[in-house]
Amino acid sequence: MTSPESPDVAEAEELSAPARMVIEDDVAWIHLDDPDKNVNTLSIRYFDWFEQQIDRLARDPVRGLILISDKPGYFIVGADIEELRAFQNPQEVHAMVMRGHALVGRFADLPFPVVAAIDGACLGGGLELSLACDFRVATNAPHTKLGVPEVQLGLYPGLGGTQRLPRLIGVPDALDMILTGKQVPAKKAKKLGLIDAICAPQVLRQAALELVSWGKPGSKRYRGPSRKAIKGGLGKRAAHLLARTPGARRLVYDKARETVLAKSGGHYPAPLKAIEVVREGIGLPLNKALEVEAAGFSDLVVTDVAKGLISIFFTKNDVDGRSAVLAKAARPVDRIGVLGAGFMGSGVAQLLSSKGYEVLLKDRDHEALGRGLRHCNDLFGKLAKRRRITPVERKLAMSRILPRVDYQGFGRVPIVIEAVFEDVGIKHQVIREVEEAGSDDLIFASNTSTIPISRLAEASKRPENMIGMHFFSPVHKMPLIEIIKTAQTSDEAVATTVEVGRRMGKTIIVVNDGPGFFTSRVLGPFINEALWCLSQGASVEQIDRVLTGWGWPVGPIALLDEVGLDIANHAGQVISEYAGDRADTSPIFQKMIDSERLGRKSKRGFYDYRQTPKKVDASMYETIGWEPAEIDNLEIIERTWMQMLNETARCIEDGIIENPYDIDIGVIFGFGFPPFRGGILREADKQGIDYVVARLEDYAEAYGERLAPAQLLRDMANKGETFHRYD
Repeated sequence: MTSPESPDVAEAEELSAPARMVIEDDVAWIHLDDPDKNVNTLSIRYFDWFEQQIDRLARDPVRGLILISDKPGYFIVGADIEELRAFQNPQEVHAMVMRGHALVGRFADLPFPVVAAIDGACLGGGLELSLACDFRVATNAPHTKLGVPEVQLGLYPGLGGTQRLPRLIGVPDALDMILTGKQVPAKKAKKLGLIDAICAPQVLRQAALELVSWGKPGSKRYRGPSRKAIKGGLGKRAAHLLARTPGARRLVYDKARETVLAKSGGHYPAPLKAIEVVREGIGLPLNKALEVEAAGFSDLVVTDVAKGLISIFFTKNDVDGRSAVLAKAARPVDRIGVLGAGFMGSGVAQLLSSKGYEVLLKDRDHEALGRGLRHCNDLFGKLAKRRRITPVERKLAMSRILPRVDYQGFGRVPIVIEAVFEDVGIKHQVIREVEEAGSDDLIFASNTSTIPISRLAEASKRPENMIGMHFFSPVHKMPLIEIIKTAQTSDEAVATTVEVGRRMGKTIIVVNDGPGFFTSRVLGPFINEALWCLSQGASVEQIDRVLTGWGWPVGPIALLDEVGLDIANHAGQVISEYAGDRADTSPIFQKMIDSERLGRKSKRGFYDYRQTPKKVDASMYETIGWEPAEIDNLEIIERTWMQMLNETARCIEDGIIENPYDIDIGVIFGFGFPPFRGGILREADKQGIDYVVARLEDYAEAYGERLAPAQLLRDMANKGETFHRYD
């Protein structure tokens, strides 16, 4: 038996530690490399280990300490979210945060220079730890990003970030990073004053040692450059000074609060609390300011909003992980054909090209191709303007898009993405043409939003290679792709389209075939029920205001105008072939189309787009024969989102989709279901399935059988079940 003091046990403990410390030439190197994680995250294990090493350094001082990661592409990416999710009350969180503050403070108080040597993602708690170091050096590698993205989890930086960051780079720039969660590359970080030096990855160790040689800032032996408190022009320094000046500082923080409220509608408490904490803390000694930060952070962690957003974090990781497994069977792809150079097709081509694919973009004539290429060039131009790409990279990306008015070269593309007009006959014709010109194993992916893939496959010689690849508009912004497979679609076709989507940077859900698939099928009833509320007396203003107030990024009536009433009506007709009487389409659709009010594209819909900003077109009410009547705000909310849930339940019953994670990601990433609610199924669980069923039964009795709850919901209510497990 091995004794506790044996070398074997000590070696085993060292191997399981989240980091290791070695001393070379009187400089201590902490190598961050948690063997239990793919990335380094600050956790209780790290706290324990760091405390032991600082105790050791206190006994045996060195001339410098350098923190460096052994995980390629990652420094420390934040806190261990699993640990945060487990907390049930603010007191538990507060104890953990105060321990973290004490630990970080010990790094700051070491009597020798401490350097963070950053190569890769340095985010959240990782950046906050580096802020307590005397110096920071970061590599110029593309994967090196620095930021505090906690706001995306319903939180703000809780390990000193709300206090050390404003003191280092100034209140205006610090608030910008804290409130947006943006991540900046090394060059931008140096300009902000966030880091002290930039280097190539190959010389990171040497650069870190150079910073150690400067000595401890504030000591008599310090030999580095003089340190200005805030970098930037006169305007930035003046704004920072205002933020610290009693009376005048209200201007800075009120403006920030106004901006947050305009963007978030007040649904997210974290950014508003962050503004308060920065404002209060900036006038206090650091130790007192950190107490303010800890108190606010502890309260936020246990809010429903934070728990909802944290659940999305894990949900997305699950969805992305399953996509990565599927993609392992993908065939190699370096060239892709795109059929249709309209808004969607050119958007797909632009994004593919930006990821290094060679793209054959085909349309019927040179005029259509010209419009598509201009759209691609405009999108690249916006990236160049924001310095996301260089002018040279812009030219190279455009050179990878090869325009075609015929099928020249399509014999050498392994996959084609079709984005032509939403008409079965046209799509059948295109399928036959491209299969004639393409290789025998060509994968044909249709961007249709509603037409069943099996129906399109009727025109194909190789139905096993037919698949749906449903993008959302605008392609370059919307994060989701819905992959649709039929009973005949091969595993290789699924894997290949999934891998192409992943390389495009998208989140992927895979669903089974059927009219409207999942996303279009469940969005339709949401919009349709909003129109029924309109026909029964609620105004456009009330409907859109109430539902954006509930958390939707845009109201359903405004969304319908953006999509186009003719397109939405066509999609509804495709789905109603399957749904039958249950679809119960609002008559408002046809009245608006007959009067040529098609939405933004025709300058008039429910809103008038001939003026800026758009306003509800009052004459529209006469067109639809509207008479005002009082409808309760809660009724509008419940009828619309519960109808979406109702159709979601029927999609599950029909085998279109089954994984609750895919469903919640699909509605959030596909069309903006309020993220802080955690997804439509988590919202249903929170409300209670029995409550949902009871409300739908009441609404069905009042307004028709279309609102009757699906059998799945009835069964779940009877059994007391939930969609998600809450162990």
